[in-house]
Amino acid sequence: MRPIVMPVTRHVPSGDQATTPPPSIVRERAALACLLLLTVLFAAGFSWLSVLRHLAFQSHAFDLGNMDQAVWNTLHGQVLRFTDMEVGDHVLTTRLAIHVEPILIPISLLYLLHSGPASLLVLQACVTATGAVPAYLLARRLSLGPIVALAFPVAYLAHPSLQNALLDDFHAVTMSAALLLWAFYFAWTDRMGWFLVFGVLASACKEEVSLLVGGLGLMLLVRGRRAGLAVAVGGLIWFLLCVAVIIPHFNPGGHSPYLARYAYLGHGLTGVMKGVIRHPGTVISVLTSATRRDYVDVLLDPPAFVSLLGLPVLLPALPGALIDMLSADPTMYSGYYQYAAEIVPFVVAAAVVGVAACARAGRRAVAAESLAPVLALLVVAASLVSTRLYGFTPLAAGYTIPGVGRHQSVETSLLRTIPPAAVVSAADEIEPHLADRRTIYLLPALHPTNGPVAEYVVLDASVPSLPVTPRILHDTILRAEASGDGIEAARDGILILRRGVPSRRLPASFYSFIFTGTPRHALSARWGSLHLVGVTVHPANGDVDRSRPAIEVESYWRLSGPAHGSIRFLLSPVFTGFPPPVSRWTVSTDSPTLDWLPMGRWPSGRRILVASLPLLPDTYQAGNVEVAIQVRGTHSLSGAPRRLDSRTVLIGTVTVRASY
Repeated sequence: MRPIVMPVTRHVPSGDQATTPPPSIVRERAALACLLLLTVLFAAGFSWLSVLRHLAFQSHAFDLGNMDQAVWNTLHGQVLRFTDMEVGDHVLTTRLAIHVEPILIPISLLYLLHSGPASLLVLQACVTATGAVPAYLLARRLSLGPIVALAFPVAYLAHPSLQNALLDDFHAVTMSAALLLWAFYFAWTDRMGWFLVFGVLASACKEEVSLLVGGLGLMLLVRGRRAGLAVAVGGLIWFLLCVAVIIPHFNPGGHSPYLARYAYLGHGLTGVMKGVIRHPGTVISVLTSATRRDYVDVLLDPPAFVSLLGLPVLLPALPGALIDMLSADPTMYSGYYQYAAEIVPFVVAAAVVGVAACARAGRRAVAAESLAPVLALLVVAASLVSTRLYGFTPLAAGYTIPGVGRHQSVETSLLRTIPPAAVVSAADEIEPHLADRRTIYLLPALHPTNGPVAEYVVLDASVPSLPVTPRILHDTILRAEASGDGIEAARDGILILRRGVPSRRLPASFYSFIFTGTPRHALSARWGSLHLVGVTVHPANGDVDRSRPAIEVESYWRLSGPAHGSIRFLLSPVFTGFPPPVSRWTVSTDSPTLDWLPMGRWPSGRRILVASLPLLPDTYQAGNVEVAIQVRGTHSLSGAPRRLDSRTVLIGTVTVRASY
């Protein structure tokens, strides 16, 4: 009997079914689309915010102005020339006197398309945004699923330290965040050619970045690539060449000016290195101090300390972290500004490697498949909370989008009247808008011994223009007028002096910034004929922390008769419970109004704005601070709802939040 052979029937899918990709491909494509969207939105958003900040005159000579001038001069044949940093009675004339950033040389070609600070700001945002891509690719390389892998681009882009660096003017080292993450990815995937390309680009951003690239070389060596030793040695040699040879050669002082931040360890590079070896107790004491522990928290807390699961990956960043933490400059160990940018890529990479290692180690467990997603969800949640509380986007609590109003429009139109070839001395926030020229000084410099005299002097008296105080700027203007400068233009606090102009009298339009604004809170406090009628305390939400530490006070006054006295702004130490004695409060006595229109010249009956300089509480501890206004040299206080003593009225309480 012959066996019965059943015919094989093949199912032929319909056209739609035949072209439908499997779910894994759909997830991959969806993740890549999300990655592209995140990267583009981040680049566009921070380009917009940073350029808007510049147009609102919130950028600074250090470092947008001097970077822009160095790039502009490089394109015009004077490589890395800048002139806005005064040392003694000289100005430095090259960026190489303070930092070695050769990447600025090819960047200068960008000015063939568009010349000016906006080009640098957009470039910085776009390059930095690309770091999200290697964060994702590294996670996929380590067998994490496409949806899980998206957690790490989010952690990178949402990190408050990176966001702050992007909105703190332009620094080439900020772009090293993305370049180092690319270098890490190519080192991990054993593609030496591309690793060297991105390692060199990162090292060209700033001298100490080569130490981190050298750290990646040691990682390669541990992974069995002998070429890693050459990378490590090369990175160290380049750093020493920059700090011990190039910078001393171009700096009139014969050494890097930033070594002064480590003077407690020794004099010069050799002295600092010897001090680290000879005084280990001092080094340990500094590194374990509360402020340095907070530095570590600021960097590791956004991804919920998951980076510690990949602790060995953090080791290549150790040289950069030590440079920050051993510095005596608080900005370096704050965890913000450009100094932290080069550490963030290692924090993200360590989180990727740590999550992947935990996923591999837990595969034998019952809940193995959920381990990586749970850790990734933790990273995303913590990152979003951090960027909400301490980030620098419109989604962050307390962040204010820079505004460009009538005052900025007037300022821009007046600056356009200054010839592009003129030698200018400008205030801090104005200097970046005039830096596309061969020679520009930063006030109070007017005529350094190694440069021509300033033909134009420009400032905006309506803003603090720190770090130079309003009082110093006012005295500088008097000095310029005494040496032959006269008033070319003056309006709404903006003042332009020009060499040889005879006019010395400020027009009434100059003082309009003093008679503007409306107080947020009405107040009634009197010192004889001097009447405090209202105040506005910034920030509006009454909270400060390390990411936004400044408190500013706008006080509004009226005179009912002649008055003489001094107005002082007071800030208490951070406290819990009861405020400390007044003897310990910080006192600020300077204000643009008081310098340009002293109380003895105030018109009777008009409301007058007197704004404080930024008041900075100690944000390394949580609690409250009290803000007060005191008047000395006149009658005793009367009518105040909250008085501290016979001369002082309390005007507000601000909460200082612990950053992490």
